[in-house]
Amino acid sequence: MRLWNNSNFSTASIIRKEDYMRKTGFTIIEVVVVFLLMLGVTFFILPKSLDSTKQARFISKWNETYTKLEYMFSVISAQKDSEIQEKLTVANNDNARKKIILETIKPYLRITSEVKTPYTQYYMNGNEVMPTDNYHFDNFYFTSSNEIVGLKLINSNCKKKEICTLMTFDINGSEVPNKWGYDIFGINVLKNGIEPLGKDLDFESLKKDCSKYGFGLSCSYYYLIGGKFD
Repeated sequence: MRLWNNSNFSTASIIRKEDYMRKTGFTIIEVVVVFLLMLGVTFFILPKSLDSTKQARFISKWNETYTKLEYMFSVISAQKDSEIQEKLTVANNDNARKKIILETIKPYLRITSEVKTPYTQYYMNGNEVMPTDNYHFDNFYFTSSNEIVGLKLINSNCKKKEICTLMTFDINGSEVPNKWGYDIFGINVLKNGIEPLGKDLDFESLKKDCSKYGFGLSCSYYYLIGGKFD
């Protein structure tokens, strides 16, 4: 005696097949959902990771640059200080004095040409450095390694521990972001040496300025003493 006929068998097979396909379909959907979630997390985290890596590279390069600058100015001070001072004294105006300083540092920094194309600097908080700001530079120069150097004469008759010249270094050249504290750093050139911007601030003030809400000027010193970008 048969418990089912061919018709019943065929119907049961179809039901099981549809049920299997339905289960298989849900499994595929679940895999796709998980994959999309993972993809979304990756796209969310990856840019931050890349930015952190790039920032770490900028910080490392700035540390190397500052070490070289300390050596450069110590050599200039030892070999040409009296000669430079004499030239600056007889110079007729600040433009002539700035030219003397530029010619002095040119071979050490391997300056190749003046930046002619539009080049704008920004503070860490995203605001543009305006022409009326203290840290605005009128002239920028390319080095042989495509860094951009800015030079600004502050006081041609500076005394000991006074700021004579302000210099800025965009270690990423004309490539973005062109922001203080990211790829732009600066130093004060004193009568008796150099110091990074922010040297006169306490640690909390440095940390505050070297954040996405600050100007980023004091990052020049903050990173040299082990500070990290928040």
